[in-house]
Amino acid sequence: MKKLLSFAAVVYLLCTAVTAQTQPERRVIEVSGSATRMITPNEFTFKITLTERMENKKKITIEDQEANLRTELSRLGVDVAKDLSVYDLSSQYIRQRKLKDVLGTKDYRLKIIDLNKIAQLQDLADRINISRLDLIDTDHTDLVRFRKETKIEAMKAAKAKAEYLLAAIGHRVGAAVYIKEIEEPNINLARSNISSNNTFVVDRSTTSDDGLSFTPIEMRFVIVAKFEIE
Repeated sequence: MKKLLSFAAVVYLLCTAVTAQTQPERRVIEVSGSATRMITPNEFTFKITLTERMENKKKITIEDQEANLRTELSRLGVDVAKDLSVYDLSSQYIRQRKLKDVLGTKDYRLKIIDLNKIAQLQDLADRINISRLDLIDTDHTDLVRFRKETKIEAMKAAKAKAEYLLAAIGHRVGAAVYIKEIEEPNINLARSNISSNNTFVVDRSTTSDDGLSFTPIEMRFVIVAKFEIE
C-alpha cells in the first residue's frame, strides 16, 4: 500500500512539473506611480506661558492671569474646558509658590481649529500681557481622508504610466498582479520638523516682532505595481 502511495506521489509531481513547463510565462510590466499633496493646516496647538509679575508693587498671580485668560478665550469662541489644558506644571513653579518674593511661571496647551482666530489670539496675548505664546504643532482635521486620496492618486499614476508605455509598443494593460506601497522617510516632513519650521512667538522678554509662519503638511506616496501585458 505504501509503495502505491509513493508511486502516485511521484506521478503527481512529474505531471505538475510538465504542466508548469508547458504553461507560457506570464508577461508583466512593472511601474511605479507617485503623488504629492501639500495641505494647509487648520488645527494649531499653542504653548502659552504665564509669568507672575509685579505691577504697582503688587504681584499679579498665575491664578489671576489664568482666570483672565479663560475669560478672554471664551469671548473668542474657544471652548476652554475642551481646548485649554495645563502643559506642564513644573516643579520649579511649585517651589517658587512657597516664596512670596519669587515670580513663578506656568505653561498651558491651547488648541485652535480656526485659522481666523490666530490673529485674534495674538491680539489677546498683547492685551493681557501673556509672557510667551509659541506655535508647537500643526495638523488637519481631515488628514486621514487626504492620505487615502493621495494614495489613490499614486495608484492611478502607476496605471496611467503602464498604459502609455504599453500603448507605445501596441499592447494594453491587463489585470494587476502585484501592488505595493513604498513608505518614504520624507512623508509629513513638515510636521516632524515643526519646531524649526513653524514660528509664532510673542515673547515679552525680547523685542522680537515675529509673526505667524508655518509650513504646509506634505504628503507623498509611491505605489509599485505589476500589470499583465495584453
